[in-house]
Amino acid sequence: MAFGRIVVVGARGMLGQAVMADLTGKGYNVVGLGSDQCNLLHDAEAIHRILALLEPTLILQTAAYTDVDGAERNPELAMAINKDGTQKLAEVAAQLDAIFAYVSTDYVFDGHTDRPYLPEDKANPINTYGRSKLYGEVWAKESSDTHYVLRTSWLYGRHRKNFVSMILESAREAKPMTIVTDWIGTPSWTGNVAHAIERVITSGAYGTYHVADQGAVSKYDQAVAICRAAGLPSDHLKPVSYKELNFSAQRPAYSPLNSGELAMPSWETGLHAYLAELATVTDRV
Repeated sequence: MAFGRIVVVGARGMLGQAVMADLTGKGYNVVGLGSDQCNLLHDAEAIHRILALLEPTLILQTAAYTDVDGAERNPELAMAINKDGTQKLAEVAAQLDAIFAYVSTDYVFDGHTDRPYLPEDKANPINTYGRSKLYGEVWAKESSDTHYVLRTSWLYGRHRKNFVSMILESAREAKPMTIVTDWIGTPSWTGNVAHAIERVITSGAYGTYHVADQGAVSKYDQAVAICRAAGLPSDHLKPVSYKELNFSAQRPAYSPLNSGELAMPSWETGLHAYLAELATVTDRV
Protein backbone atom coordinates (compact mmCIF):
# COMPACT_ATOMS: atom_id res chain seq x y z
CA MET A 1 0.00 0.00 0.00
CA ALA A 2 1.11 3.59 -0.63
CA PHE A 3 2.39 5.36 2.44
CA GLY A 4 3.86 8.83 2.96
CA ARG A 5 7.19 9.76 4.47
CA ILE A 6 8.25 8.06 7.70
CA VAL A 7 10.73 9.90 9.91
CA VAL A 8 12.65 7.72 12.36
CA VAL A 9 13.97 9.63 15.38
CA GLY A 10 16.88 7.76 16.98
CA ALA A 11 17.88 6.22 13.66
CA ARG A 12 21.43 5.44 14.78
CA GLY A 13 20.43 3.35 17.79
CA MET A 14 20.30 -0.43 17.78
CA LEU A 15 16.59 -0.66 16.98
CA GLY A 16 16.62 2.50 14.89
CA GLN A 17 19.19 1.06 12.49
CA ALA A 18 17.24 -2.18 12.16
CA VAL A 19 14.02 -0.26 11.47
CA MET A 20 15.75 1.92 8.89
CA ALA A 21 17.11 -1.15 7.10
CA ASP A 22 13.70 -2.87 7.13
CA LEU A 23 11.74 0.14 5.88
CA THR A 24 14.31 1.07 3.24
CA GLY A 25 14.46 -2.51 2.01
CA LYS A 26 10.68 -2.53 1.59
CA GLY A 27 10.72 0.64 -0.49
CA TYR A 28 9.27 3.14 1.98
CA ASN A 29 10.07 6.84 1.82
CA VAL A 30 12.01 7.00 5.09
CA VAL A 31 14.30 9.57 6.66
CA GLY A 32 16.43 8.77 9.71
CA LEU A 33 17.49 11.40 12.25
CA GLY A 34 20.26 10.94 14.78
CA SER A 35 20.64 12.89 18.02
CA ASP A 36 22.82 15.47 16.28
CA GLN A 37 19.92 16.24 13.94
CA CYS A 38 16.93 15.86 16.29
CA ASN A 39 17.93 15.95 19.94
CA LEU A 40 15.11 15.34 22.41
CA LEU A 41 16.83 17.64 24.91
CA HIS A 42 16.39 20.59 22.56
CA ASP A 43 13.37 22.87 22.81
CA ALA A 44 10.13 22.03 21.06
CA GLU A 45 10.46 24.87 18.54
CA ALA A 46 13.79 23.53 17.29
CA ILE A 47 12.35 20.04 16.95
CA HIS A 48 9.30 21.43 15.13
CA ARG A 49 11.48 23.31 12.62
CA ILE A 50 13.47 20.18 11.75
CA LEU A 51 10.48 17.88 11.38
CA ALA A 52 8.26 20.39 9.56
CA LEU A 53 10.80 20.58 6.73
CA LEU A 54 10.48 16.81 6.23
CA GLU A 55 6.65 16.82 6.00
CA PRO A 56 6.25 13.43 7.70
CA THR A 57 3.17 11.24 7.47
CA LEU A 58 4.44 9.35 10.51
CA ILE A 59 7.06 10.02 13.17
CA LEU A 60 8.56 6.93 14.80
CA GLN A 61 10.41 7.52 18.07
CA THR A 62 13.06 4.89 18.74
CA ALA A 63 15.31 7.34 20.62
CA ALA A 64 15.43 6.81 24.38
CA TYR A 65 17.55 6.87 27.49
CA THR A 66 17.89 3.11 28.09
CA ASP A 67 20.48 2.77 30.88
CA VAL A 68 18.26 1.22 33.56
CA ASP A 69 20.74 1.60 36.43
CA GLY A 70 21.90 4.97 35.12
CA ALA A 71 18.31 6.22 35.31
CA GLU A 72 18.30 5.59 39.07
CA ARG A 73 21.48 7.61 39.46
CA ASN A 74 20.40 10.37 37.07
CA PRO A 75 16.60 10.46 37.01
CA GLU A 76 16.47 14.02 35.70
CA LEU A 77 18.18 13.03 32.46
CA ALA A 78 16.03 9.92 32.00
CA MET A 79 12.87 11.97 32.47
CA ALA A 80 14.14 14.79 30.24
CA ILE A 81 14.60 12.36 27.34
CA ASN A 82 11.93 9.68 27.81
CA LYS A 83 9.17 11.83 29.31
CA ASP A 84 9.73 15.42 28.22
CA GLY A 85 11.35 14.51 24.90
CA THR A 86 8.42 12.29 24.02
CA GLN A 87 5.99 15.05 24.92
CA LYS A 88 7.76 17.40 22.50
CA LEU A 89 7.76 14.85 19.67
CA ALA A 90 4.15 13.81 20.23
CA GLU A 91 2.93 17.40 20.28
CA VAL A 92 4.93 18.28 17.17
CA ALA A 93 3.46 15.23 15.42
CA ALA A 94 -0.03 16.46 16.29
CA GLN A 95 0.79 19.97 15.02
CA LEU A 96 2.03 18.50 11.73
CA ASP A 97 -0.98 16.17 11.47
CA ALA A 98 1.42 13.22 11.50
CA ILE A 99 0.87 9.80 13.06
CA PHE A 100 3.04 9.27 16.14
CA ALA A 101 4.60 5.90 17.00
CA TYR A 102 6.47 5.44 20.27
CA VAL A 103 8.69 2.49 21.24
CA SER A 104 8.21 1.52 24.90
CA THR A 105 9.30 -1.33 27.15
CA ASP A 106 8.28 -4.30 29.28
CA TYR A 107 9.68 -2.35 32.23
CA VAL A 108 6.42 -0.41 32.51
CA PHE A 109 5.18 -3.53 34.35
CA ASP A 110 6.02 -4.61 37.91
CA GLY A 111 6.56 -8.32 37.21
CA HIS A 112 3.94 -9.50 39.71
CA THR A 113 2.24 -11.97 37.39
CA ASP A 114 2.52 -15.57 36.30
CA ARG A 115 1.67 -15.11 32.60
CA PRO A 116 2.99 -12.94 29.77
CA TYR A 117 1.63 -9.40 29.84
CA LEU A 118 -1.12 -8.33 27.46
CA PRO A 119 -1.22 -4.80 25.99
CA GLU A 120 -4.28 -3.95 28.09
CA ASP A 121 -2.72 -5.02 31.41
CA LYS A 122 -2.21 -2.26 33.96
CA ALA A 123 1.24 -0.70 33.97
CA ASN A 124 3.01 -0.27 37.30
CA PRO A 125 6.74 0.43 36.85
CA ILE A 126 9.12 -0.23 39.74
CA ASN A 127 12.13 1.77 38.58
CA THR A 128 12.87 5.23 37.17
CA TYR A 129 13.48 3.97 33.65
CA GLY A 130 10.09 2.25 33.57
CA ARG A 131 8.35 5.31 34.97
CA SER A 132 10.00 7.58 32.42
CA LYS A 133 8.89 5.30 29.57
CA LEU A 134 5.34 5.10 30.94
CA TYR A 135 5.17 8.90 31.00
CA GLY A 136 6.14 8.74 27.33
CA GLU A 137 3.24 6.37 26.65
CA VAL A 138 0.87 8.79 28.35
CA TRP A 139 2.04 11.68 26.17
CA ALA A 140 1.76 9.56 23.02
CA LYS A 141 -1.84 8.71 23.87
CA GLU A 142 -2.88 12.18 25.06
CA SER A 143 -1.43 14.11 22.15
CA SER A 144 -3.38 12.41 19.37
CA ASP A 145 -5.79 9.61 18.58
CA THR A 146 -3.53 8.61 15.69
CA HIS A 147 -0.79 6.99 17.74
CA TYR A 148 0.93 3.66 18.25
CA VAL A 149 2.59 2.52 21.47
CA LEU A 150 4.99 -0.33 20.69
CA ARG A 151 6.29 -2.18 23.74
CA THR A 152 9.25 -4.48 23.27
CA SER A 153 11.70 -6.26 25.57
CA TRP A 154 15.28 -7.47 26.08
CA LEU A 155 16.41 -6.17 22.68
CA TYR A 156 19.57 -7.30 20.96
CA GLY A 157 20.83 -6.75 17.43
CA ARG A 158 23.82 -6.40 15.16
CA HIS A 159 24.24 -2.64 15.37
CA ARG A 160 25.21 -2.29 19.04
CA LYS A 161 26.91 -4.24 21.81
CA ASN A 162 24.23 -6.22 23.62
CA PHE A 163 23.63 -9.14 25.98
CA VAL A 164 23.99 -11.76 23.26
CA SER A 165 27.23 -10.31 21.90
CA MET A 166 28.62 -10.07 25.45
CA ILE A 167 27.84 -13.74 26.10
CA LEU A 168 29.46 -14.77 22.80
CA GLU A 169 32.57 -12.75 23.62
CA SER A 170 32.83 -14.21 27.11
CA ALA A 171 32.44 -17.77 25.77
CA ARG A 172 35.14 -17.31 23.14
CA GLU A 173 37.53 -15.91 25.75
CA ALA A 174 36.44 -18.37 28.47
CA LYS A 175 35.88 -15.34 30.70
CA PRO A 176 33.76 -16.14 33.79
CA MET A 177 30.43 -14.30 33.99
CA THR A 178 27.76 -14.27 36.68
CA ILE A 179 24.29 -14.32 35.12
CA VAL A 180 21.01 -13.74 36.92
CA THR A 181 18.63 -16.69 37.23
CA ASP A 182 15.56 -14.87 38.54
CA TRP A 183 14.84 -12.28 35.87
CA ILE A 184 12.48 -13.83 33.33
CA GLY A 185 11.49 -12.14 30.11
CA THR A 186 11.50 -12.40 26.33
CA PRO A 187 14.73 -11.77 24.39
CA SER A 188 13.82 -10.02 21.14
CA TRP A 189 15.92 -9.75 17.99
CA THR A 190 15.75 -6.32 16.38
CA GLY A 191 15.27 -7.92 12.94
CA ASN A 192 11.98 -9.50 14.01
CA VAL A 193 10.90 -6.41 15.94
CA ALA A 194 11.63 -4.05 13.04
CA HIS A 195 9.63 -6.22 10.64
CA ALA A 196 6.66 -6.27 13.04
CA ILE A 197 6.86 -2.52 13.65
CA GLU A 198 6.50 -1.93 9.91
CA ARG A 199 3.38 -4.10 9.86
CA VAL A 200 1.83 -2.21 12.76
CA ILE A 201 2.63 1.41 11.89
CA THR A 202 1.31 1.09 8.34
CA SER A 203 -1.86 -0.75 9.37
CA GLY A 204 -4.04 2.16 10.45
CA ALA A 205 -5.10 0.17 13.53
CA TYR A 206 -3.98 2.62 16.19
CA GLY A 207 -3.35 1.62 19.79
CA THR A 208 -0.93 -0.25 22.04
CA TYR A 209 0.97 -3.32 20.85
CA HIS A 210 3.45 -5.77 22.28
CA VAL A 211 6.17 -6.21 19.69
CA ALA A 212 8.50 -8.86 21.08
CA ASP A 213 9.61 -12.36 20.23
CA GLN A 214 7.60 -14.97 22.11
CA GLY A 215 8.32 -17.28 25.03
CA ALA A 216 9.83 -16.81 28.48
CA VAL A 217 13.36 -17.52 29.70
CA SER A 218 15.68 -16.42 32.50
CA LYS A 219 18.80 -14.43 31.75
CA TYR A 220 20.92 -17.42 32.78
CA ASP A 221 19.05 -19.91 30.60
CA GLN A 222 19.18 -17.45 27.73
CA ALA A 223 22.95 -17.22 28.13
CA VAL A 224 23.29 -21.01 28.09
CA ALA A 225 21.09 -21.18 24.98
CA ILE A 226 23.24 -18.56 23.24
CA CYS A 227 26.38 -20.59 23.84
CA ARG A 228 24.72 -23.81 22.73
CA ALA A 229 23.35 -22.24 19.54
CA ALA A 230 26.79 -20.87 18.69
CA GLY A 231 28.53 -24.18 19.45
CA LEU A 232 30.44 -22.66 22.36
CA PRO A 233 30.96 -23.89 25.94
CA SER A 234 28.82 -22.47 28.73
CA ASP A 235 30.67 -23.70 31.81
CA HIS A 236 32.11 -20.21 32.33
CA LEU A 237 28.60 -18.97 33.19
CA LYS A 238 27.86 -18.77 36.90
CA PRO A 239 24.19 -18.59 38.04
CA VAL A 240 23.34 -15.99 40.67
CA SER A 241 20.24 -14.35 42.15
CA TYR A 242 19.88 -10.65 41.43
CA LYS A 243 19.46 -10.14 45.18
CA GLU A 244 23.12 -11.08 45.56
CA LEU A 245 24.21 -8.34 43.16
CA ASN A 246 24.37 -4.61 43.69
CA PHE A 247 22.15 -3.11 41.00
CA SER A 248 20.95 0.46 41.38
CA ALA A 249 17.55 -0.29 39.84
CA GLN A 250 15.07 -2.98 40.70
CA ARG A 251 13.85 -5.04 37.73
CA PRO A 252 10.53 -6.81 37.22
CA ALA A 253 11.15 -10.47 38.05
CA TYR A 254 8.77 -11.66 35.32
CA SER A 255 8.03 -9.49 32.29
CA PRO A 256 7.44 -11.52 29.10
CA LEU A 257 5.12 -9.80 26.62
CA ASN A 258 2.25 -11.49 24.81
CA SER A 259 2.23 -10.20 21.23
CA GLY A 260 -1.10 -11.82 20.41
CA GLU A 261 -2.27 -11.53 16.82
CA LEU A 262 1.09 -10.14 15.66
CA ALA A 263 2.20 -13.80 15.71
CA MET A 264 5.83 -13.02 16.51
CA PRO A 265 8.46 -15.78 16.19
CA SER A 266 9.85 -17.52 19.27
CA TRP A 267 12.88 -16.03 20.98
CA GLU A 268 14.86 -19.15 20.00
CA THR A 269 14.03 -18.55 16.33
CA GLY A 270 15.14 -14.95 16.71
CA LEU A 271 18.42 -16.01 18.29
CA HIS A 272 19.27 -18.37 15.42
CA ALA A 273 18.37 -15.68 12.88
CA TYR A 274 20.66 -13.21 14.65
CA LEU A 275 23.55 -15.68 14.71
CA ALA A 276 23.01 -16.37 11.01
CA GLU A 277 23.06 -12.62 10.34
CA LEU A 278 26.34 -12.27 12.23
CA ALA A 279 27.86 -15.13 10.23
CA THR A 280 26.81 -13.49 6.96
CA VAL A 281 28.35 -10.16 7.98
CA THR A 282 31.58 -11.90 9.02
CA ASP A 283 31.76 -13.72 5.69
CA ARG A 284 31.53 -10.41 3.85
CA VAL A 285 34.43 -8.85 5.73
